[in-house]
Amino acid sequence: MIGVISRGNEAQIVHEFFQLFKTPWEFYTSGKKYDVVISTVDNTPAVMTKLLIIYNSNETNDDLVRGIIPLSKHRNVCLENGGLSVPIYGNALSFKGTSRPLLTIKNSTAVSAIEIDGSHETILRIGYDLFQEVGFLLCKGQPIENAYIPTLDMHIMILREWIINCGIRLIEIPAVPAGYDFMVCLTHDVDFVKIRHHRFDHTMWGFLYRSTFGSFFDLLMGKISLSRFLRNWKAVLLLPFVHLGLAQDFWLNFEKYLAVEKGLSSTFFFIPFKNRSGDKVPMPNPERRATRYDIRDVRDWARVLLEKGYEIGVHGIDGWHNSKKGREEFHQIAEITGVRKLGVRMHWLCFDSNSPKSIEDAGYSYDSTCGYNNTVGYLNGTLQVYRPIGTLQLLEIPMHIQDSALFNPAYLGWTENQAWSLCNTLIKNASIYGGVLTILWHHRSLAPERLWGDFYVRLLGELKAHRTWFGTAMQVVEWFQKRREISFKAVSRTDDLLRLTLECEDNDRGSELVFRVHIPQSSENTSHSDKHTYIDVPWNGQDQIEIPLR
Repeated sequence: MIGVISRGNEAQIVHEFFQLFKTPWEFYTSGKKYDVVISTVDNTPAVMTKLLIIYNSNETNDDLVRGIIPLSKHRNVCLENGGLSVPIYGNALSFKGTSRPLLTIKNSTAVSAIEIDGSHETILRIGYDLFQEVGFLLCKGQPIENAYIPTLDMHIMILREWIINCGIRLIEIPAVPAGYDFMVCLTHDVDFVKIRHHRFDHTMWGFLYRSTFGSFFDLLMGKISLSRFLRNWKAVLLLPFVHLGLAQDFWLNFEKYLAVEKGLSSTFFFIPFKNRSGDKVPMPNPERRATRYDIRDVRDWARVLLEKGYEIGVHGIDGWHNSKKGREEFHQIAEITGVRKLGVRMHWLCFDSNSPKSIEDAGYSYDSTCGYNNTVGYLNGTLQVYRPIGTLQLLEIPMHIQDSALFNPAYLGWTENQAWSLCNTLIKNASIYGGVLTILWHHRSLAPERLWGDFYVRLLGELKAHRTWFGTAMQVVEWFQKRREISFKAVSRTDDLLRLTLECEDNDRGSELVFRVHIPQSSENTSHSDKHTYIDVPWNGQDQIEIPLR
């Protein structure tokens, strides 16, 4: 069991952190013995523990008592250990001395995390504020230069390894269903349905330019193949016939997605009201945010998708800043589709610090807006579904890979080889950290002039080559909700047996969760070794679990 001594304003962040690092913990009780105590306060009381971890970017009275000599504060640095580099967005305090260094400041010899021997326990003195870092990531998000770093998941991994390497058995519920390496959520924002809806407007003229001159320049630069160039020009020649109703509309791609995904059950986010650009849009040309279709125009396709096991969500317009309008958008999709439990992703990814509460008040089960418009990666530093600070029920499924961010010249504008390398990095991270890799591939992206379908097919093939659990956004959120509802009421153990007493709010208990017991190399202090093994035990819904340790 981990005991936590935190500052008063950190309580909600502490709770959320230990929903992500799902391990037995509680706020510290005086006089109780713990395997690990984590402290972020300036004056840590005397505790009974094997391992005391002090996170604090300020010099404390404890430092003086323990002979720890702080040197200086650093701001916006990366801390390194071997090949690991973790951004710190607040202060990082460096230390002087001969204690064993755990983390050093990148491009310097300064040490910001050390191990020292206490009289009765091992002490790790960490020069940054863990829960303040977590709060920053969940509330504000990372700058674009660190987009590719799963920073929050790295904080969890580092803490886990420190505990295990000090010879302490650790139990947790990994952020992935039993038998899988990671989860994948395929999503599609439906901003456009038919090019026939666009006649002599900026969308049509933009299509014509990108299909002709844009394709020609991309061909010369080696960004696209000759076959893609010819397909774009063919679409331009067909455009008059599409508008006359004499040729099939090549932007209508629902059937193509059904064929490409072959039952992988993705999520489509539909616009509730056409011709609404929305209020308070913080991007240039806000009038272009209005769409020429809404859910009423595609109700038949929505019915087909639902029958095939796909999910329908709301592509919100004003719900990010106005809960009343958010409810109107919710009810519009619910009325047309008959779906009463809905999630949302905001059109153009409009979002601010008040959006989670507004979206929750509108009645949504989850949001999937948190991601970058202009790059790919981890805005909030995690692959896990989390509860935004300040909400009670709403969950956030972060978005990681977006097609237009990869290929649009206004953003990364990468070639397929460059994009493939980055996507492989994110897939590798998912295999390491678990959680869910959320992918946005717009409805229009299989069609001219984008023609990003071949890359999407290749990406699906790579994902299926791993032990991957595919689910709709709602299915992924419900799995994480089930994990969140489990709490550890009691933990006891002998050398041979671990006993867990659990409490779960959900009466419908599935068997896709697993309890993982990390076992160090020995029961002695092995803080200088990173060797350990673990035991996985699938959970079948019981309140009491006994896990043999040998």
